[in-house]
Amino acid sequence: MVKSVEFGILLHTRHLIRDEGPPSFDELWEGAAMAEEMGFDHVWLGDSVTLLDKARGDCLTTMAALAAKTSRVRIGTVPFLPALRNPVLLAHALATLDVISNGRIILGVSVSSLAEYIERQFIACGVPFHEKAGRLSESIKVIRRLWTENTFAFEGKYYQFKEIGILPHPTQPTIPIWIAADHHENAFKRVARLGDGWITTAATLEKFVACRQKIDAYTREYGRAGKVSPSILYATFNLNSNGNAAREEGWTWMENFFRQPRARLHHFTMFGTPEECAQILRGYVDTGLTAIVARLASTDLRGQMRLFLDELKPRLAA
Repeated sequence: MVKSVEFGILLHTRHLIRDEGPPSFDELWEGAAMAEEMGFDHVWLGDSVTLLDKARGDCLTTMAALAAKTSRVRIGTVPFLPALRNPVLLAHALATLDVISNGRIILGVSVSSLAEYIERQFIACGVPFHEKAGRLSESIKVIRRLWTENTFAFEGKYYQFKEIGILPHPTQPTIPIWIAADHHENAFKRVARLGDGWITTAATLEKFVACRQKIDAYTREYGRAGKVSPSILYATFNLNSNGNAAREEGWTWMENFFRQPRARLHHFTMFGTPEECAQILRGYVDTGLTAIVARLASTDLRGQMRLFLDELKPRLAA
């Protein structure tokens, strides 16, 4: 193991706006403050625009508030769907966010799944669903240029404009864009061609290694060898000194949160003792894992955070 792994926590807003009573994000601010105080490297939000059963608070607005309420921890959104948004407006919003946060913004972007509710979301936002992959790639190109160039004109397949520029530019030289890819060759090529890092839900070490090897091969092909080194695992955790208790609590939380039976939940989960989870993760770290983004399947956020830092992280240290 060459280097220590960064740890990030996914913070939820879904239950804060759909449950009974007036919406309040106080719990979210408390969770972010805890994560920063305890020493986590980043906090993350999800991205949903429409549909009540999948609703979340708007991620960009919430990131701005998190930036004002924290001072050190990096702030990201995953899986973020840039193709739902106009890239010029998105570049401007994200650059402004980066300035507000003093250079702490990260993005974990995705084409999105083929789920029917995702298709409805794209249609509602005026984006043809079959164009989602092409629009994502073109959006990343437009956004990056707006962040780094004073002015330019653009003539793409989906977006065209005459000479424009935005201010402010990000505080960082450029905001890191980590791209999700797990199954399709075109997705691996997109990571290699356009990504600053790779996000995966690879549920086995064999899959993780095979995907990483594909991305590395494509980066060499595109003349970008070594430029997509971050590898980030996105998974759901419940830690407990009693492994059976972790599994029971984790799955109960998942069923209640997603309002789905266990058989219909296809998330990558690690429910068990810190040592059981570390045994799985050590192989990932040895083969290039650099960060973990963890959904914590528990109502005891502080307790799970403490177990992560005190029990799991030392087991993965160099």
